[in-house]
Amino acid sequence: MDPSTGRQAMSMTLTDRMPRGVYLFDGELAGRSAGDDGPAVMCLSYTWADDSLKLVPLRATERMDLMLESLAAIYPAVDVRSHIIAPPLTVSWEMERNFVGAFRANLPGQYRYQERLFTHFMQADLPERHRGIFLAGDDISWTAGWAEGAVQTALNAVWGVMNQLGGACDPANPGPGDVFAQYAPLRLPDVR
Repeated sequence: MDPSTGRQAMSMTLTDRMPRGVYLFDGELAGRSAGDDGPAVMCLSYTWADDSLKLVPLRATERMDLMLESLAAIYPAVDVRSHIIAPPLTVSWEMERNFVGAFRANLPGQYRYQERLFTHFMQADLPERHRGIFLAGDDISWTAGWAEGAVQTALNAVWGVMNQLGGACDPANPGPGDVFAQYAPLRLPDVR
């Protein structure tokens, strides 16, 4: 907490510089009370493709130093370095075995996977144990890598949650699940 404002000194951060995203996981998630000064985790995301590939040659500590340098410009009153208690861990997806690209479900020959990801919000025919998880984002849309796909799948997921909880759209303004039969993508038969 910042004693002068009474507010969090740092929070989840999205930037146009490195790191692109900062995500904080504090002890409250592990059952400790708010304000407990116990261990926490900070995830520094440097996104994918060009940004990520530029960092591949760097060691984990060099990556962390680069990210913390940018954070110091964003949060000049926060000394993140003084709170580090363990060496950084890093993952570069491009260097992982079986990596097939940022939009792996949109590759030629993967229509069946993509159709199932995109339509998963329609869960009435699923066994009960497979219901209740709703995905959203450009990676599961028909237009991977574009904001429109992320928004579309978010609207689908919201409709799915609303439907799961017993809600409904106004008939004059139907949601994606209400008109699904009319606009659903073609489901191909499974290949054996």
